[in-house]
Amino acid sequence: MQTELEPLSRRYDVVVANPPYMGSKNMNKWLGDWVKKHYKDVKGDLFSCFMTRNVGMGTEHAQLGFMTPYVWMFIGTYEKLRKFVIQQNTITSLIQLEYSGFSGATVPICTFTLQKGYCPGYRGGYVRLSDFAGADQQAPRALEALADADCGWFYRADAEGFGAIPGSPIAYWATDHFIDNCREGSSVSSYACFTGSQNITADNAKYVRFSWEVSLGDCSEQGTWVPYAKGGDFRRWFGNIDSVVNWSTPARSFYAANKTSNLLDNSLWYSEGITYTDITSGKSHFRYLPSGCVFDKAGPSIVCFNLPLWGVLGLFNSSTAQYYFDIFNPTLHLQTRDVKAMPIKAAVNEDERIQKLVVENVRLSQLDWDSFECSKGFKRHPLF
Repeated sequence: MQTELEPLSRRYDVVVANPPYMGSKNMNKWLGDWVKKHYKDVKGDLFSCFMTRNVGMGTEHAQLGFMTPYVWMFIGTYEKLRKFVIQQNTITSLIQLEYSGFSGATVPICTFTLQKGYCPGYRGGYVRLSDFAGADQQAPRALEALADADCGWFYRADAEGFGAIPGSPIAYWATDHFIDNCREGSSVSSYACFTGSQNITADNAKYVRFSWEVSLGDCSEQGTWVPYAKGGDFRRWFGNIDSVVNWSTPARSFYAANKTSNLLDNSLWYSEGITYTDITSGKSHFRYLPSGCVFDKAGPSIVCFNLPLWGVLGLFNSSTAQYYFDIFNPTLHLQTRDVKAMPIKAAVNEDERIQKLVVENVRLSQLDWDSFECSKGFKRHPLF
C-alpha cells in the first residue's frame, strides 16, 4: 500500500487506516468510558468514532473514503452522526451493498466518499445494490450503474432532503413527493397516543402462559390472567394474542418493584387500539387490539386515537405505509419512532369506505383466527 500512496503524497496529505468495528456493548470499561467522554454523539461503535476523527484530521475540502456497516445510515443510534455528515459535510458518492455482498460473509456494508465541508445543493451519486443477491452480482451491477445512470439503481440526491425525513435517514431513493409529505404532513403521533413503555415481567416462564393453559373463567380483567399481546408471526388485521400474563396484585407489584421488570402504565391497561410486531421478516403487520388486553415490548401498541381507529389501521397495513417504513428504517426492527413518524391526513382516515373495508378485513381475520384452538374464541373447527 505504501508503494501505491507514495506518488500521491508528493502533492497530497494521504492517510489510509483500517479501523476496527466494535459496538459499545463489546467495549471494556476503560474503552467504553473513554469513547463516551470524547465521542459522546457517536459512541455506538468504534467505526463511527473513526468517521468523525478522520473528518477532523482532514484539511478544508479534504476527500475521505470509507467502508463501514450501513447501519449508520438508518437506525436511531446514529442520528447525530447522520446530521454531522449531511449538515457539516458533503456525501459525494455512496454504494450500498447487499447483505451477502462479500463472498463468505453476510454483513451490511456500504462504501462512500465525503468532502469535508458542506456544499449547498450538491447532488451526490448513489448506487443501491441491495436488490441483487450474491457477491458475484455486486461489482458488475455497480459498474453498470456507473456506465448507465438510467439503469434503475443509480440515484442522484441532495442530502439536504434527508434532513426533512424524521430521523434523517440517508434515504437517497426517496422521491421528492415523499420528502414534501414529510415536510408538510402531520405525523400520526399528533393524533394518537403511543405507549411510552411496555410491560416486562423479567420472568416469562413464571408469569406468562398460553391462553389454553389457564381456565377461561380466570382470564379477564377481574381474573388472575389477562390476554397479552406479544407480537408474533406475520399476521395482519387480527390475531396473535395467544398468551396471557399474570395480572394479579402480587405479580403487578413484582413488575413495578423488580429492577429488570416494568409495569405498564395503568392508563393503558385494557385499552382498545392497534398492536404490531416489532421484529419483522421484511413487511410490517398491524392488528386490531381488543379492549381487555395488555402488551409487552415485542408487541408495542397504539391507543387513545383522535382519528378513527379503523382508518389508521388501514393506513398502517397499506403499501403506502410499507414504502414509508422501508425508508424510515429499512431493517428487520420496526421501531416505535418509525411508526410515530408516519405523515397522515385526517381526511383520508375519515373516509367511510376505507373504514368499512378495514372492519371487514378485521372480521374475516378474526373468523380465521377463531377457527383454531390457539384462539381464546375457538368453539369448533369450521369443517365440522
